[in-house]
Amino acid sequence: METIDHRALKSLALGWLFAQRCRVVATEVTTAVPRWRVDAAGWREGGLRDESIAIECKQSRADFFRDDEQRDELVAERDRLLAKRRQLEESRLKVFEPHLCRRDESLFSEAADWDFTASRDDGYRRVLLDLRRVDQRLHGQTKFCLMTRYRLADRLYILAPRGMLRAREIPEGWGLLEALRDDSRRTAAADAQPVPVRETVPAPPLASRQDRRERFVRAMAIAASRAAYGHLASRAAPYTGIRPADPDPTLSGRPR
Repeated sequence: METIDHRALKSLALGWLFAQRCRVVATEVTTAVPRWRVDAAGWREGGLRDESIAIECKQSRADFFRDDEQRDELVAERDRLLAKRRQLEESRLKVFEPHLCRRDESLFSEAADWDFTASRDDGYRRVLLDLRRVDQRLHGQTKFCLMTRYRLADRLYILAPRGMLRAREIPEGWGLLEALRDDSRRTAAADAQPVPVRETVPAPPLASRQDRRERFVRAMAIAASRAAYGHLASRAAPYTGIRPADPDPTLSGRPR
């Protein structure tokens, strides 16, 4: 059962998305591949490129870490694997698999977009597998790692209370948002004001695939409609996908 604190974090996530000029926002949004749900999501238009943003809310360290006793060792192991992965990308994949570079998306080679996840290099794929295993031990799931791998949104964030997480503990490809509320100093007047959210670790742009971005935006619209008007669903006739037949003119009451 969802706690009040988690609901409050989702509300803060929506407020932050609106502050980022998102035109569409929703909670409990289904992603494209695989079919996970994120706590909050938004769609921002304008600038160089429209963006989809996904936010996962974590209210406690126990909610974020699966194995807190071995957390430091696992984070250190992940740092080692990330360094090895970057080394393989620069020294092997860019040299022996140049087809992974999406040159048509960039005029400058240094800013070119590389799809390293499509590599067939055995050593590189073993490193990716080890990273997923470390992530599963840390967080009890591979969701964080695979959402980055499949680029299910253009930017991924974790929203947590201030001081709960360190930048080094954030999964690669994710950013960190902190709710700056301090309950020990809140007053009745302050409670009427929105709680500020600070972007502590910027989320790197992931350049989600166009078809997945479009599916994610549709999922936001569906989630927002469900939240706002779901109570009307039981009154509506079920959708069958079959158009009603044209009326028979012989039954219209007109004289023949």
